[in-house]
Amino acid sequence: MKTFKVNEKCISCKACVRVDEENFKLDDKAVVYKQPINDEEQQKCINAMEICPTNAIEVIQTEIIVGESKVRDTIEKYPELKSVLSELSPRFKTMQNPIMWNTVAKFATFKDAAKMTGVSLCEILHSINKKLGVEDQLNIRFPECIKENDMFEYNSVDITWQEPSMIYNFDDDDFVLITKVTEEIKALQQGKSIVFESNSIIVPLIKLADELKLTYNVLEINQYKFRVSMYFAQLEDWSKRKNTFEILDVRKMLKDPFDIIIKKAYDTKEDDGFVLVQTFVPDPMLNMLKEMGFEYEVEKRDIGEVYVYLHKLISSNDNDDENNTKPSVVIQSATPVGYPIIMKLLQSKKIQKAVSIKTLKVWEETEKHLGWIANKKADISFSSVITASKLKKADVKMPIVFVWDNFSILTRGYTAKGLEDVKGKTISVPLFEDAPPAKISKYLIQAKGLESKDFEFVYGNPFGRPKQIMHDFVTGTSDTVLLREPEASFALKSIEKKGIEFSEIQYGDLWNEVNPKFGLLPNAGVVIKGEFARKHPEIVELIDEEIKKAINWVNANRYEAAKLSFDMMRAPREHVESFLDRVTFEYMAGDELVSKVKSFYEILINEGIVNTEIDSELLDMFVIDSSKR
Repeated sequence: MKTFKVNEKCISCKACVRVDEENFKLDDKAVVYKQPINDEEQQKCINAMEICPTNAIEVIQTEIIVGESKVRDTIEKYPELKSVLSELSPRFKTMQNPIMWNTVAKFATFKDAAKMTGVSLCEILHSINKKLGVEDQLNIRFPECIKENDMFEYNSVDITWQEPSMIYNFDDDDFVLITKVTEEIKALQQGKSIVFESNSIIVPLIKLADELKLTYNVLEINQYKFRVSMYFAQLEDWSKRKNTFEILDVRKMLKDPFDIIIKKAYDTKEDDGFVLVQTFVPDPMLNMLKEMGFEYEVEKRDIGEVYVYLHKLISSNDNDDENNTKPSVVIQSATPVGYPIIMKLLQSKKIQKAVSIKTLKVWEETEKHLGWIANKKADISFSSVITASKLKKADVKMPIVFVWDNFSILTRGYTAKGLEDVKGKTISVPLFEDAPPAKISKYLIQAKGLESKDFEFVYGNPFGRPKQIMHDFVTGTSDTVLLREPEASFALKSIEKKGIEFSEIQYGDLWNEVNPKFGLLPNAGVVIKGEFARKHPEIVELIDEEIKKAINWVNANRYEAAKLSFDMMRAPREHVESFLDRVTFEYMAGDELVSKVKSFYEILINEGIVNTEIDSELLDMFVIDSSKR
């Protein structure tokens, strides 16, 4: 049986308890009340682990590190080993510089590293496995630590290219020259070659050549000297081999394919490609992929069948130098409400020049974005203002809020002018009973002089999903629902087209009825990882400027904004236009934002909607430089 634990990332959301109340209990935080004793209980624990939005549940299981383990993969999985390896040899620290990290460390096993650092493989393996607490398991695997390298197979061919006059000579532990040769290999242009000689075959350099699709010749001069010649061959026109590209058919995908396409684009190697199959020509996506270094050909085969052949161009030396200095960023959004802003932001030339977007993820399971924030996986997140109370210890900033008045109660088949008109109705609500949508609903009901017990709220299992609630409302399964944007607009547009009677009660209006002159009700903004903000203040400032421009552009060009984002929102363009006509995008930052958030949280805390304190730790989240607050 696997052993489970709950780590410090728990935010007390009760998700695990709802899925598995036999093995998990909620005290101040969730705890493993009982370890599984059979397959059924183990599966329930796995289900709880998978549903946890912050990845706070983990299996206590450490794999031993062996000679064939990759250096970079191991360090990324167990970052605590960095200091252990650096103490063994400063060359391990050199291996962590950007050039070596993305090349040599990526391909080098610890067997390779032993030769390159001069530290015995036995000493390396015992040191790092001792740190991980699994040295005894390594002893069982003896003599792995002293096993000779297996013969490495490589694709050597005869030399048919012109070689340079200069030949690099170095030993396999000369990190200075290995780093220089690595840079030269990465910068190699078509029709050019590089030659080097060493006292052994530098396996990571050969694997780098394979990844870059270089042609090479390896010659064993004697047992102590090897000669390697690498050549970047002139490339065949990509359109002649486009039919060999892997096909990505998104036509029948039930969920938004945007992040799947973006991930595929980033995973595609230079001079390689893929075929995107869609029901229409996805112009906004193609514009974005073009900015990411792709060229493309469109082939309309039939009605609802469009093949887009995408080819990733080879970066120039100038671009390589620029990309090596640009930070890679991970962007995520908890909801699709900010899609038009995000799409416009990503078209910014200044943003493209400043950063390389490694990942762009829009979650259907809203709560899971908290895991990426808590685990410091996301550099930039689009998240709700209320989540700030859960992120006080997470080292993040939320310096911009731009989505306001975002929730409404919708009815079909009858008219409701106020909350009293939905009394006795079953109301489908997002997330779960203890989440803000339900708690705010009950607060507004009581503030209007009504009894919350007279209203029946229902949730999904374990969470109510906006898309499912919208579907149930449009199809008539539910006649009263609470929805956020854009699902609220999409639902109303669908109902309107069917000629069905409907009504809407906006929470922004209700909030101001019970809190006169409060103004806009804050909903969502931009969360920036603290480490990223401190390391790249100029980029954070640029993001602030470009988001403000994107908001202004979307508000002034709603038709064009709908064209830009409708395919990624998986909705008809007229539905997105309706959403953009209804949603409130307004930029707020600085002292004005801090004052607004303070007023908002005073009400949330007084009414028991959130459990936190209004202190400097909370308010400092809403400014980049808290010393200026």
